[in-house]
Amino acid sequence: MEHLHFNEIASTQSHLIKLLNQGSDTKLVSAKEQTSGRGRSSNTWDSYENSLAFSFIAESATTPTLTSLEIGVLICKFAKNSQLSLKWPNDIINSEGQKCGGILIQLINNIPVIGIGLNWGISKHNDSYKTPKGNIFNEAISEDDYKNIPGDIYKYITNNRLTDSEIITEWNLLCSHKDKQVSIIDTAEAKGIFKKIGPFGEAYLDIDGNIQKFYAGSLIIH
Repeated sequence: MEHLHFNEIASTQSHLIKLLNQGSDTKLVSAKEQTSGRGRSSNTWDSYENSLAFSFIAESATTPTLTSLEIGVLICKFAKNSQLSLKWPNDIINSEGQKCGGILIQLINNIPVIGIGLNWGISKHNDSYKTPKGNIFNEAISEDDYKNIPGDIYKYITNNRLTDSEIITEWNLLCSHKDKQVSIIDTAEAKGIFKKIGPFGEAYLDIDGNIQKFYAGSLIIH
């Protein structure tokens, strides 16, 4: 595996996509700091002290729309002693209910380029987010950790891929808002009780006794 690591880069995902388009064999790009990290739907991903930023190439899940959900499950399993949970569709939540990670996938020539940001160690966060921000561990990480931990996570993910049924079962068990009132905002806002994800990763909401399915959107927990 070819792994490139930078002290500072605009975006690990953008850099890996550039390398992929150039025919490079690089599978993983990590950085101590991103200056233009990306989130979903044109959002940014802010870099904090003791946070990890990395992007890698991997095969899709058997059902491609489950890929980001699978990656979330595997990150929770990698950091098994930290009591992480998941927020639909692609957020990682710490034991205090704070967002500590996110996943962004872009398809380049049908190849998933998976970008991950993780607030791995202790840091101070901006309080202006819809979902409060936090970290996974309450300690600093070393200079070597900025490269080594992404490498270890990449190896863990590639060696522990899940079947579709395992993804759905384990994601539902790790869901941070099961049976809670949430809003899903896409072209409009829908409010209801979150029940589970379905076979394509879609959200099932109980809205006044009727189950409705949502395939995209941002979720807010009330």
